[in-house]
Amino acid sequence: MSTSDLVFFGVFFWVLFVAARLAVFAINIDIQLKKKLWPMIIFSLAGVLLALAYVLNFPPKGYAILLVAVAIIVYSNLKGFYFCESCGKMLANKKILTTVEVCAKCGGKVTR
Repeated sequence: MSTSDLVFFGVFFWVLFVAARLAVFAINIDIQLKKKLWPMIIFSLAGVLLALAYVLNFPPKGYAILLVAVAIIVYSNLKGFYFCESCGKMLANKKILTTVEVCAKCGGKVTR
C-alpha cells in the first residue's frame, strides 16, 4: 500500500467518524444510546488518527507529542459535552472548567 493510499484511508475514516459524531448531535435518538455512542465515536477517531500516524512511520518524538495532544482532545470532548435527560439534546460546554446543570433548550436536568 502506498503512502497516498494510507492517507486516503485515514482521511476517509476520519470523515466517516466526524459524520457519525455530527449525527449524534443531529439525529433525535434515545439519550441512553447517545451516551453510549459518544465515547465510542471519540475513541474511534483518536484510534484512527494514532493508527494512521503509526502506519505513516511518525518519528517516536512526534508520535509521543501526538499521543499527548490526542489524549487532551479526547478528554476535552468527553468532559465538554452533556446530555439533557428531558429533551435528549446534546449540549456542548464551551467552558470546560465549568459544569452545565440545566439545558439551555428546555431547562431540564443535564447529565454527562
